[in-house]
Amino acid sequence: MQSQAEKEKKFTSLMEKWIMYFLYILFGGLFIFITWTEGWSEAVLLLPIAAITLPLTKWGMKWQNERYIRSAKNQDNLEVVLKRVEDLESRISKLEEK
Repeated sequence: MQSQAEKEKKFTSLMEKWIMYFLYILFGGLFIFITWTEGWSEAVLLLPIAAITLPLTKWGMKWQNERYIRSAKNQDNLEVVLKRVEDLESRISKLEEK
């Protein structure tokens, strides 16, 4: 069985990949459309916007995804602790019966 952290890592990496594909297609399509309509001054303006937006978005998603994965690891650790506490409670109740 997969842990919550593994599931979260798989999901976030998949979402990150698709969002970045979308942004690459969006900016590439805009650039092609602008150059096709011969608006070279607008195309020159689009390049620095894309050069800032794409890495900043990728960094922000990685940072947020790491937070999600750490949270899922904490959730997995809490399940281990809860199991251990339940085992201790059952042992204590058995000892109290004696």
